[in-house]
Order: sequence, then C-alpha cells, then structure tokens
Amino acid sequence: MYQLPHWVWPTALLTVCALAVWRGGDDERLAAGGQLANWALTILLVRANGGTTSDETQWGVLAADVALLSLLLWIALRSRRYWPLFATAFHLLVVLVHFGRIVDPRVSGWAYLTAGLIFAYLVLIAIAYGAWTAPRAERPGS
Repeated sequence: MYQLPHWVWPTALLTVCALAVWRGGDDERLAAGGQLANWALTILLVRANGGTTSDETQWGVLAADVALLSLLLWIALRSRRYWPLFATAFHLLVVLVHFGRIVDPRVSGWAYLTAGLIFAYLVLIAIAYGAWTAPRAERPGS
C-alpha cells in the first residue's frame, strides 16, 4: 500500500493558505484559515486520543469537521462565487465518511482515512482556485 510522505499535506495546506493571503479575498482567507485550524485541531484531538487514527470512529475529529462544514456552508450561502459550493460539497463528503464509518464499523481504517484525505485535498483545490481567481472576480464587470 502506497502512502504519501507525511509532509505533503502540510505543504499543500500552507501553500494554499499563502495563496489565499496573497491573492484571495476575505472568503478565501477565512476558508483557508478554517482548514488550517481544522488540521491543527485534528492533530491535537488524535494525540489526545492516544494517537489512534483508524481503529475506530474519531468523534472529536468528526466534531471539528462539522464545525468546518458549518463555516464553509456559511461562506457558500453568502458568496456570489461558485468555489465555496464545491469546497462545501467536498467537505460534506468528509463528514459523510465519518457517518459511513459509524453506520458500518466494518469499513476499514484505510478506506476511512483515505476517503477523508482525498476529499480534503479537493477542498484545498477549491479554495486554491477561489484564491487564484479572486482578483479577476473582484474587477468591475466580472
């Protein structure tokens, strides 16, 4: 089984956060900051749980993911742009992966973590797109 090196996610996340600060508007910065806070909180919750990540449903991580989903949904409902809808939808899939694990505990830990990670990368891509295109979207007549 192939695993990405442990530094790929933090590098991607910090790159998107830098892009959001550099080119993004308030929504992009808020979404990137929320994703960064969610990652940091997830690390703390997993460590507080003894470092187990795939043996059982991560209830604290689920709560953190629901909080991020709420933030992204709030951004999507008030934004005139489309990227927040995609970011929210992808993060909804992250939350649904948790619920899938709750409904069927036979879902392997590998599937649980991999699905969540894939959808988290898609959220990052949506935020990065929003940040990259923010200056163009803010021009009059766009």
